[in-house]
Amino acid sequence: MDTNKNIEEKFDENYLIKIRGLYKNFANVKVLKGISTDIKKGEKVVILGPSGSGKSTLLRCMNLLEEPTYGEIWFEGKLLTPVDPYLHKKIIRNSETYKKLCEKAKLENPNLSEEELDAKIISEIKEKDLLKKREGKEYNLETNKLYTTFHQDINITRQKIGMVFQHFNLFNNLTVMGNMTLAPVELKLKTQEEAEQKAIQLLKRIGLEDKANVYPSTLSGGQKQRIAIVRSLMMEPDVMLFDEPTSALDPEMVGEVLELMKELANDGMTMVVVTHEMGFAREVASRVLFIDEGIIKEEGTPKEFFGNPKDERLKDFLSKVL
Repeated sequence: MDTNKNIEEKFDENYLIKIRGLYKNFANVKVLKGISTDIKKGEKVVILGPSGSGKSTLLRCMNLLEEPTYGEIWFEGKLLTPVDPYLHKKIIRNSETYKKLCEKAKLENPNLSEEELDAKIISEIKEKDLLKKREGKEYNLETNKLYTTFHQDINITRQKIGMVFQHFNLFNNLTVMGNMTLAPVELKLKTQEEAEQKAIQLLKRIGLEDKANVYPSTLSGGQKQRIAIVRSLMMEPDVMLFDEPTSALDPEMVGEVLELMKELANDGMTMVVVTHEMGFAREVASRVLFIDEGIIKEEGTPKEFFGNPKDERLKDFLSKVL
């Protein structure tokens, strides 16, 4: 079956990340319900929405900290997830599973149109697939060849994706210097000496070079988060993901973290930020997404998004947070 061309057409070199038809279920709870979006190189995308809307889940799916139930995630032209046959119907229609179910359905109801037959069978296959996934089993529709062709090892990809969490995630048993040099040295990307030189440069950038040999427990929340950010920069990532980076901070510490993030944005870093900081979204974002109930309800430039919202749920949300 000739599906390689179909798959290849899904990537454009102008895009760093492509997300197609992304679903994420936790048991019977549907958190993401068919998210599709693209992140261009150099873009600053801010994701807004009420608590429990799926914002952090979407962010964590981008580097497979959460494994999608369905859908595809592409990073720099490489597929991070298995090929999703439901996004490439040709794969399903050429599978033996489809052909057998088609014969059965025609016998049971010969009056079904081709469209009705197709929809019925694909729905039935998808339900079986979901059941298998819940049981921890694979239900393969002849996608192994495509997966092997385009798939990228996630551990290689994660070296290019910086992630900053709400609660810093520094190693308390290591000094600041130890936290910063651990990954590049362990992965043999830098020697210890090279890593320490880079760490000092980054600590000077945020005015914390005097904290190189202290432990995280002695730092303020704002200092911890700024160090968590520059620790990610040690890997020289192509994109930075921020998961509510200021929500665990005291109000007086929020500004110093946002200022560092603005500097990164001005330097051209591609960024995807889940946040409740409306001022940051207005000032820094090139595009703002509003997610509610696992769906992108609206997106646009900050001027369009805040100045002329169209979705009623977004209007209600903005009236409460602005």
